[in-house]
Amino acid sequence: MILNKKRIGAAALLCTCLLGALASCGGDQPSAVQTGTVVGGDTTAPAETAVQYGDALPEGLDFGGKEFRAATYNGGNLTNADGWFNYFEVEETNGDILNDAAFARNAEVEERLNVKIKCYEIGEWGQVLNTMQKSITAGDDAYDIAVEASHASYVNLISANMLYDTNDLEYVDLSKPYYAKSSYETYEIDGHRYLFSGAYTYPLFSGVYWLFNKQMWTEYDLPDVYQTVRDGTWTFDTAFSYLKGTYRDVNGDAKADIGDRYGFSTGPAMLNYMYLGMGMKGVILGENGFTYDYEEERAADVVNKIIEWRNTAEAYYDSSKQWDNFFSGNSLMLLYGSSLSKLRNLEFDFGFVPMPKYDEKQENYESYMCGGLVCIPTTISDPDCVGATIEALFSASERYLEPAYLEKFVENKVLRDEESVEMYRLMLDTASYDFTRYISPNTSVQNFGLIGTLVTKKSTDIASAWAKVESKVKKDFDAFYDEYVANSQN
Repeated sequence: MILNKKRIGAAALLCTCLLGALASCGGDQPSAVQTGTVVGGDTTAPAETAVQYGDALPEGLDFGGKEFRAATYNGGNLTNADGWFNYFEVEETNGDILNDAAFARNAEVEERLNVKIKCYEIGEWGQVLNTMQKSITAGDDAYDIAVEASHASYVNLISANMLYDTNDLEYVDLSKPYYAKSSYETYEIDGHRYLFSGAYTYPLFSGVYWLFNKQMWTEYDLPDVYQTVRDGTWTFDTAFSYLKGTYRDVNGDAKADIGDRYGFSTGPAMLNYMYLGMGMKGVILGENGFTYDYEEERAADVVNKIIEWRNTAEAYYDSSKQWDNFFSGNSLMLLYGSSLSKLRNLEFDFGFVPMPKYDEKQENYESYMCGGLVCIPTTISDPDCVGATIEALFSASERYLEPAYLEKFVENKVLRDEESVEMYRLMLDTASYDFTRYISPNTSVQNFGLIGTLVTKKSTDIASAWAKVESKVKKDFDAFYDEYVANSQN
C-alpha cells in the first residue's frame, strides 16, 4: 500500500479526533474485560512509558519501509458481502467508524515502525491455507501472516512444522490484554503457540449467541432473564421450561412448519455447541497427550439434555433457513451463530444472553467462539519486523478498533438495551475456542461432530457412538501428534 499525501497529512489529526470521539460516546463503560479468555482493555492509566501505545516495543524501531503482508481470502479485506472482512489494508477514510478506526491504526503503525501494510487476497473462502502451504513448500517468503476463514484446518501446516512459533518472536507478547488468551492456550502444542487472535481481528470474531424475542417474552410473562443470568440460575432446564405451551399453528395448515410459532428455533447443527455450553470440551490436549471427555459419565447426561431439545415439538429446526423463524418474529428463543451485523435488520426488539449452563453448579457460562485466528508462515525472512508489526497492530487495535467495534458498532448499532450489552461483555469474558474446529485429524469429532451424529439420529446413545469411532479417532490424533513432534525436532 502506498502512503499518499492524504494519508500522511490526515493521520495525526484523525488519530486524535477518533480517540476523542470514541471516548465521548463510550461513557464510563470499560472495554471487554479479560479474565483468562478473551481480549479486553483496562481503563487504569498505564505506566508512563506505555501511555502512547500500550505495548512494550522499544523506541526507534525502523524497518526501512518494508512491506508487512497479510494474506486472507477473496473479499476478506474490505468487500465481503456477508460482512466477514477485517480492514487489513485501508487506503482512506469514508465515514464508517470501523474503516476509519482501522485507517488511523494503520497510519500510526506505519509511521511508528516505517513499514507499509499490504493485504493480499490469495484464494477463495477456505483456500488460503492451501495456497500458503504451497508457498511455504516452495520456500517463498510471500506473506507475513495469514487469516483464514472460520472453518479452516491447520492440521497439515502444524504437523509439517510450517507455522512460526510466536514464542520465538522477540517483540510479540501474548500475555498482553489485546490478545485473546483462550485462542493461544487452546491451540498450544507442547508449549508452542502457532495460532492466536485478539483485538486486531475483532471484526472476524464469531460466537454462538442465545437471543430472545422481547415482545413474546413479555406475552408469556416470563422472569427477567438478565437477572437469571446474573444469579447463576440460567440453565438448560430453566430455558427448556419456558418452551411449554409456546407452539401455535399460525398459518393454519395443520402441520408444524416454518410459518408457525415456536418456543425455540435454530439449525440442528447448532445444537452441537450446547455440548460446550454445558462445560464439555470433547477433545483436550494436555501435557500427556489427548484425552476425550466423550468417555465420561457426565457426557451421557449432557447429551440427554441436548436430544431433549432436539425432540421437543415446541422447537423448529431448519438446516437451510435456520434463523428465519426467529427473524420473522415467530420464535421465542434462537441459538444464533452468524454475523452480528445481520441482527441490525430485525424489526422487533430482541435480547441477548449467553448459552445456558448445565446446572447451577457449573461455575461459568461457556460461550463458543471461532474466527479471527492469525498464523505466521515459517518462511518469513525478517522475524523482528514481523513481530514488531504484529505487536503494534494488536496494541493499536485495542485503542482504535476494539472500542469502535464494541462500543460504536455492536453496542450502539446491533444490541438494543444496556442489559444485552452487559451480557455480550460477559460472553466475551467467558468465550472459549474449540481445539477440533481448526485442528482435527479425524472428522468424526471435528467441531463436535460426534454430537452432530447423535443430533441427526435423535439418539442419546453416546456410548455406542463413541465406541464406533474411538479406536480410529485415537489412532489419528496420536499419529498427528507423533508426526508433529518428529517434524518440530528437525
